[in-house]
Amino acid sequence: MGLSSTLASLLLFLSLCGICRASEQGKCTDYKLQFERVFSVPGDVAMLNSTLVSPDVFDFKAVPYTIMWYNSTSGQEITNQTGHILVNQETLWFLNATLSDSGDYVTILRTPSHCYRQAAKLVVEERLPGECGRPRKALQELTKGANDSLSCPLGDHINKLRSYNITSSIKWYRDCEPIEDGTNIYEYWDTKLKMNHVELQHKGTYTCTLTFTLDGIKGSVSETIDATVTEEYSLIPHVHEPTNEVVKAERGFNFSKRCLVFVPGDGKPSVDILWLAREDFIETNTSHRVHMLDQRMLPNDGPIKGAWLERLLMFSELQEEDLYTNYTCRVYSDRGFPERYFSLQPADPNIILGAVLGGVMALFMITVIVYLFKIEGVL
Repeated sequence: MGLSSTLASLLLFLSLCGICRASEQGKCTDYKLQFERVFSVPGDVAMLNSTLVSPDVFDFKAVPYTIMWYNSTSGQEITNQTGHILVNQETLWFLNATLSDSGDYVTILRTPSHCYRQAAKLVVEERLPGECGRPRKALQELTKGANDSLSCPLGDHINKLRSYNITSSIKWYRDCEPIEDGTNIYEYWDTKLKMNHVELQHKGTYTCTLTFTLDGIKGSVSETIDATVTEEYSLIPHVHEPTNEVVKAERGFNFSKRCLVFVPGDGKPSVDILWLAREDFIETNTSHRVHMLDQRMLPNDGPIKGAWLERLLMFSELQEEDLYTNYTCRVYSDRGFPERYFSLQPADPNIILGAVLGGVMALFMITVIVYLFKIEGVL
């Protein structure tokens, strides 16, 4: 009877603690469920990362804080489990994910004056029968005839491991076959797989596998890419005008300057040309005194495949405030952001016009003097 009473009291105490904890969590500023889901497969390492430790939430470099993880279903705090779970501040690691690990996990971050709450979702899925890669695949595009690359989507894992001073290595696979660095068209380059002279037959499924040792456990995590090959391509744009030059113009008159860009490739390039002054984008509204016109494509009569693009910068009336300023033409593309500029300065005084006016004035003065002498002679 006494034992039953003790157990009942213990259960009541635990229940009250759960209610108390739930009440405390209810007072936290709730950042809801993260939009990004974490997908994994059985046997892989899965990483959940809270975004609460951020200057957008609080000054984490100056304000002390504690952070704990909870299972949203049971409400129990999650602690380290050798060989399976590792909790490291804002990061929750599943060292050997299982189907039963799928679910929502909650972080509670407390400072001396505030509490914050956020949930993250882990989805562990079975591998598809007969496939070596992940069930969910990232889409990436390669360009036919060009040197291109695939990017391994595991940068967050690599950066987190580096913050622990843990080294890792990447291995690439095509379908189920390993790709050796430096063989055929392939070359490993940091987190990328470089491919020289891509052809249509290089489309397919590629997997990058990151291997490392964490908490004494050797583990790995993989991402699979569904790579397509397009025959339309655009290479690095070249800005031909302006040429980092000084341009002189006269105040009070209209003025224009073009940005001329050549994009080597095949097909219509996906690039944007923009004019900037003092790092601010110039208006496209033509009612403004200073504005840029719509970008247009020019005919290409040259021997090199590609597209000529032009965008005009317009001054309906040049004013003093426009002078002594650099105007930059910047090209936005997936191959980079090349740019060039011109410096606008006032026009030099017109020496010829000055000389002509001076000559006219001198002639006028001579005529007046001669006329006066004649009058004096007559008198």
